[in-house]
Amino acid sequence: MERIHELHVDDSTIKSDTFREQQRHGDERDREELARLGKKQVLKRNFGFMSMLGFSCTMLATWEGLLILFTQGLTNGGPAGLVYGYVLSWIGTLAVFVSMAELVSMAPTSSGQYHWVAMLAPSSCRKFLSYLTGWLTVAGWQAFVASACYLCGTMIQGLIVVQHPSYSPELWHGTFLFWAVAAFGVFFNTVVSRALPQIEGIILVLHVFGFFAILIPLVYLSPHISAKDVFTQFSNHGGWPTQGLSFFVGLIGNVFAFLGMGQTKLANVRFRTDAMRAI
Repeated sequence: MERIHELHVDDSTIKSDTFREQQRHGDERDREELARLGKKQVLKRNFGFMSMLGFSCTMLATWEGLLILFTQGLTNGGPAGLVYGYVLSWIGTLAVFVSMAELVSMAPTSSGQYHWVAMLAPSSCRKFLSYLTGWLTVAGWQAFVASACYLCGTMIQGLIVVQHPSYSPELWHGTFLFWAVAAFGVFFNTVVSRALPQIEGIILVLHVFGFFAILIPLVYLSPHISAKDVFTQFSNHGGWPTQGLSFFVGLIGNVFAFLGMGQTKLANVRFRTDAMRAI
């Protein structure tokens, strides 16, 4: 038994040493790459692969976003518009972020888009385009956070209405819930930021199992239509002049499900091992 225990300890020690060696090698390579880009590594890398995956799922919230805004596509586009719109949005997003992933692997910095513009743009307009890109990115972040807080706040208000029919919803109630959700996010990113990798791992589990928890009841309990209607029935209940315009208006819900993909690149600056390999 003592011999088995010694072997187990030795195996754990070897694995621990191997991990520390990989982490040290990754940190050294990252410092070299950042030095090549004229940057200095200042952030502590504390995200592992699973926590980074959980972070990416949290930012994307793909099925959650579709669940919230699928009525937009059904109203403008119908069942067929919703299906083909999702495929079109996925292809367009993939084309954009395959290129972005290549840029991240070349220059893994938290600066992101405005740094890449400064690297690749002509010297005559480099500063202006980088400045413009940076502010557009900040505006996008703010809009994304505001929309997420608004949707969460109004969903909480909707659940209160369902559980308490006597409740009379007011607009200012939704505003307070909006700020409560925002404060909740700030709390987790400041006070308990060290626990974020573990929290993101839990979110990943909830994301995966929550998908099936929603999907299975919908498949078995909701009314069904024929496959022909799903793939051929378009609608224009929004009153737009043409069916094509209605279809593109309905793309908003599908596009929203992919909005967070650009933010996942920021996780590379917090990844525990080689950031370039992680991306």
